[in-house]
Amino acid sequence: MPFGPCTKRSSLDRSTRIGVVGATGAVGRVTLELLQERGYGNVRAFASARSAGRLLGDLVVEEATPDALAAGDLDLCLFSVGTATSRVLVPHAVRGGAIVIDKSSAYRLQDGIPLVVPEVNGERALEHEGIIANPNCCSIPLTMALKPLYDAAGLTRVRVSTYQSVSGAGAARMDELRATLPGEGDLAMDWDFDGVEFEEAAKLRAETRKVLELPSLPVSATCVRVPVLVGHAEAVWAETE
Repeated sequence: MPFGPCTKRSSLDRSTRIGVVGATGAVGRVTLELLQERGYGNVRAFASARSAGRLLGDLVVEEATPDALAAGDLDLCLFSVGTATSRVLVPHAVRGGAIVIDKSSAYRLQDGIPLVVPEVNGERALEHEGIIANPNCCSIPLTMALKPLYDAAGLTRVRVSTYQSVSGAGAARMDELRATLPGEGDLAMDWDFDGVEFEEAAKLRAETRKVLELPSLPVSATCVRVPVLVGHAEAVWAETE
């Protein structure tokens, strides 16, 4: 996927030793491309044992093991793996001295771990103790839209419907959609259901409250997967004070 030239400056030194964990997945591949585009040359790619040894451009994929991540030769680790894998591996990367930015839901709602949308609460990233959590793909644009409304007029309640592309479900689902004939794609609600609501809706509410630091904000969410490769959409109804 081609990207245009980056126009934003970064304060992160270009010699920073960066590890991308989950490098062969949909997000990991884009992460590697962006790091290359922005001039970071000291980058290593990590993935499962099944992917170890593969080439991603000029990088040889290494197996993401506790020992490899705790070796002390990484400054920053960008994790784009499943929740269970993050819970196992992230502590080892932190033990090795790296700062971890984790994309999974493993640490998002854990007390003491900042959940950060840079445009909304970027200062919270400075409070980390080794781990910074990355919000859900729909919590990020939602909070970016709500924060200026809250600052200007307050918020009393929010209703949101999300229309989420298959990229959010990973590379395998994207390949599946590519192999689907036009017109045969369908809507899905492919998240865990507890009998009351889907897990995705619960995440969206809880993460929005944490990022905005509004723990009692009423948020009603309906989440749907749509047969689109990349690009989520949201319809938001917000009531102000």
